[in-house]
Amino acid sequence: MHAIPSLRTTSVRPLPAWAWILIGGSLLALADLAFASVFWSLRSGTPPIRIPQSIAAWVLGAPAAHAGGGATAVAGMFLYACVVCAMVAGYVRLAQRFAVVRTWGFAGGVIYGCAMYALLFHGVLPAWSAAPPPSNPPWTWVVACLAAYSCIGGGCVAIARGASTGMARGA
Repeated sequence: MHAIPSLRTTSVRPLPAWAWILIGGSLLALADLAFASVFWSLRSGTPPIRIPQSIAAWVLGAPAAHAGGGATAVAGMFLYACVVCAMVAGYVRLAQRFAVVRTWGFAGGVIYGCAMYALLFHGVLPAWSAAPPPSNPPWTWVVACLAAYSCIGGGCVAIARGASTGMARGA
Protein backbone atom coordinates (compact mmCIF):
# COMPACT_ATOMS: atom_id res chain seq x y z
CA MET A 1 0.00 0.00 0.00
CA HIS A 2 1.03 3.54 -0.63
CA ALA A 3 1.44 5.94 2.24
CA ILE A 4 0.36 8.89 0.09
CA PRO A 5 -3.36 9.03 -0.65
CA SER A 6 -4.30 8.96 -4.31
CA LEU A 7 -5.45 12.20 -5.87
CA ARG A 8 -8.13 10.27 -7.74
CA THR A 9 -9.98 9.46 -4.53
CA THR A 10 -9.93 13.04 -3.31
CA SER A 11 -13.21 14.76 -4.04
CA VAL A 12 -13.18 18.44 -4.78
CA ARG A 13 -16.04 20.18 -3.10
CA PRO A 14 -17.78 22.66 -5.41
CA LEU A 15 -18.05 26.28 -4.37
CA PRO A 16 -21.38 27.46 -2.99
CA ALA A 17 -23.33 30.01 -5.05
CA TRP A 18 -22.40 32.92 -2.76
CA ALA A 19 -18.69 32.20 -3.32
CA TRP A 20 -19.18 32.18 -7.10
CA ILE A 21 -20.97 35.53 -6.82
CA LEU A 22 -18.39 37.09 -4.50
CA ILE A 23 -15.28 35.88 -6.34
CA GLY A 24 -16.70 36.28 -9.84
CA GLY A 25 -18.25 39.67 -9.18
CA SER A 26 -15.05 40.99 -7.61
CA LEU A 27 -12.96 39.79 -10.56
CA LEU A 28 -15.38 41.37 -13.05
CA ALA A 29 -15.27 44.64 -11.10
CA LEU A 30 -11.47 44.70 -11.01
CA ALA A 31 -11.27 43.91 -14.74
CA ASP A 32 -13.70 46.74 -15.49
CA LEU A 33 -11.74 49.15 -13.29
CA ALA A 34 -8.54 48.19 -15.11
CA PHE A 35 -10.28 48.73 -18.46
CA ALA A 36 -11.56 52.17 -17.39
CA SER A 37 -8.12 53.12 -16.07
CA VAL A 38 -6.46 52.22 -19.36
CA PHE A 39 -9.16 53.99 -21.40
CA TRP A 40 -8.92 57.28 -19.49
CA SER A 41 -5.15 57.14 -19.20
CA LEU A 42 -4.80 56.79 -22.97
CA ARG A 43 -7.56 59.28 -23.78
CA SER A 44 -6.66 62.11 -21.45
CA GLY A 45 -3.74 61.10 -19.24
CA THR A 46 -5.95 60.56 -16.19
CA PRO A 47 -4.00 58.87 -13.38
CA PRO A 48 -5.39 55.36 -12.66
CA ILE A 49 -6.11 56.24 -9.00
CA ARG A 50 -8.78 58.70 -10.17
CA ILE A 51 -11.04 55.92 -11.48
CA PRO A 52 -11.83 54.27 -8.12
CA GLN A 53 -11.74 57.70 -6.45
CA SER A 54 -14.47 58.79 -8.85
CA ILE A 55 -16.53 55.80 -7.74
CA ALA A 56 -15.97 56.75 -4.09
CA ALA A 57 -17.27 60.19 -5.12
CA TRP A 58 -20.69 58.57 -5.64
CA VAL A 59 -20.92 58.53 -1.84
CA LEU A 60 -18.40 61.12 -0.64
CA GLY A 61 -18.61 63.76 -3.35
CA ALA A 62 -15.76 64.54 -5.73
CA PRO A 63 -13.68 66.94 -3.56
CA ALA A 64 -13.53 64.56 -0.60
CA ALA A 65 -12.93 61.47 -2.76
CA HIS A 66 -10.07 63.05 -4.70
CA ALA A 67 -8.50 64.48 -1.54
CA GLY A 68 -8.60 61.10 0.20
CA GLY A 69 -5.74 59.55 -1.75
CA GLY A 70 -5.29 55.80 -1.62
CA ALA A 71 -7.89 55.27 1.08
CA THR A 72 -10.71 56.61 -1.06
CA ALA A 73 -9.38 54.65 -4.06
CA VAL A 74 -9.64 51.44 -2.03
CA ALA A 75 -13.10 52.49 -0.84
CA GLY A 76 -14.13 53.10 -4.46
CA MET A 77 -12.83 49.68 -5.52
CA PHE A 78 -14.75 48.04 -2.68
CA LEU A 79 -17.92 49.97 -3.51
CA TYR A 80 -17.69 49.03 -7.19
CA ALA A 81 -17.03 45.37 -6.31
CA CYS A 82 -20.20 45.44 -4.18
CA VAL A 83 -22.19 46.95 -7.05
CA VAL A 84 -20.96 44.37 -9.55
CA CYS A 85 -21.50 41.51 -7.08
CA ALA A 86 -25.09 42.75 -6.68
CA MET A 87 -25.47 42.68 -10.48
CA VAL A 88 -24.11 39.13 -10.59
CA ALA A 89 -26.38 38.05 -7.73
CA GLY A 90 -29.36 39.52 -9.58
CA TYR A 91 -28.53 37.57 -12.72
CA VAL A 92 -27.94 34.35 -10.78
CA ARG A 93 -31.34 34.77 -9.12
CA LEU A 94 -33.04 35.44 -12.46
CA ALA A 95 -31.37 32.37 -13.96
CA GLN A 96 -32.55 30.25 -11.02
CA ARG A 97 -36.15 31.40 -11.29
CA PHE A 98 -36.71 31.67 -15.04
CA ALA A 99 -35.69 28.99 -17.53
CA VAL A 100 -35.88 31.49 -20.39
CA VAL A 101 -32.96 33.42 -18.87
CA ARG A 102 -30.84 30.27 -18.96
CA THR A 103 -31.80 29.46 -22.54
CA TRP A 104 -30.75 32.88 -23.82
CA GLY A 105 -27.17 32.16 -22.77
CA PHE A 106 -24.50 34.69 -23.66
CA ALA A 107 -26.88 36.89 -25.70
CA GLY A 108 -29.07 37.23 -22.63
CA GLY A 109 -26.01 38.15 -20.58
CA VAL A 110 -25.11 40.91 -23.05
CA ILE A 111 -28.64 42.28 -22.83
CA TYR A 112 -28.54 42.05 -19.04
CA GLY A 113 -25.17 43.83 -18.89
CA CYS A 114 -26.36 46.69 -21.11
CA ALA A 115 -29.55 47.00 -19.04
CA MET A 116 -27.46 47.18 -15.85
CA TYR A 117 -25.27 49.89 -17.41
CA ALA A 118 -28.37 51.93 -18.28
CA LEU A 119 -29.92 51.39 -14.85
CA LEU A 120 -26.74 52.27 -12.95
CA PHE A 121 -25.41 55.21 -14.95
CA HIS A 122 -28.64 56.70 -16.26
CA GLY A 123 -31.01 55.85 -13.43
CA VAL A 124 -29.54 55.21 -9.99
CA LEU A 125 -26.42 57.39 -10.00
CA PRO A 126 -27.97 60.56 -11.45
CA ALA A 127 -30.76 60.31 -8.88
CA TRP A 128 -28.77 59.36 -5.77
CA SER A 129 -25.08 60.07 -6.26
CA ALA A 130 -23.23 62.72 -4.28
CA ALA A 131 -21.14 63.45 -7.39
CA PRO A 132 -22.70 65.36 -10.27
CA PRO A 133 -23.14 63.23 -13.39
CA PRO A 134 -20.91 64.06 -16.34
CA SER A 135 -22.78 66.55 -18.50
CA ASN A 136 -21.78 65.12 -21.85
CA PRO A 137 -19.53 62.03 -21.80
CA PRO A 138 -17.68 61.35 -25.05
CA TRP A 139 -19.45 58.87 -27.33
CA THR A 140 -16.35 56.69 -27.32
CA TRP A 141 -16.72 56.29 -23.55
CA VAL A 142 -20.40 55.34 -23.85
CA VAL A 143 -19.54 52.72 -26.49
CA ALA A 144 -16.66 51.44 -24.35
CA CYS A 145 -18.98 51.20 -21.32
CA LEU A 146 -21.57 49.25 -23.30
CA ALA A 147 -18.85 46.87 -24.48
CA ALA A 148 -17.49 46.47 -20.95
CA TYR A 149 -20.95 45.89 -19.47
CA SER A 150 -21.68 43.38 -22.24
CA CYS A 151 -18.62 41.49 -21.00
CA ILE A 152 -19.84 41.82 -17.41
CA GLY A 153 -23.17 40.35 -18.53
CA GLY A 154 -21.34 37.49 -20.22
CA GLY A 155 -19.43 36.96 -16.99
CA CYS A 156 -22.75 36.84 -15.14
CA VAL A 157 -23.82 33.96 -17.40
CA ALA A 158 -20.62 32.02 -16.67
CA ILE A 159 -20.89 32.68 -12.94
CA ALA A 160 -24.55 31.63 -12.88
CA ARG A 161 -23.62 28.37 -14.62
CA GLY A 162 -20.84 27.72 -12.12
CA ALA A 163 -23.09 28.60 -9.20
CA SER A 164 -25.84 26.29 -10.46
CA THR A 165 -23.42 23.35 -10.68
CA GLY A 166 -22.39 23.96 -7.10
CA MET A 167 -26.02 24.14 -5.99
CA ALA A 168 -26.93 21.00 -7.96
CA ARG A 169 -24.22 19.08 -6.08
CA GLY A 170 -25.44 20.38 -2.74
CA ALA A 171 -22.76 22.97 -1.99
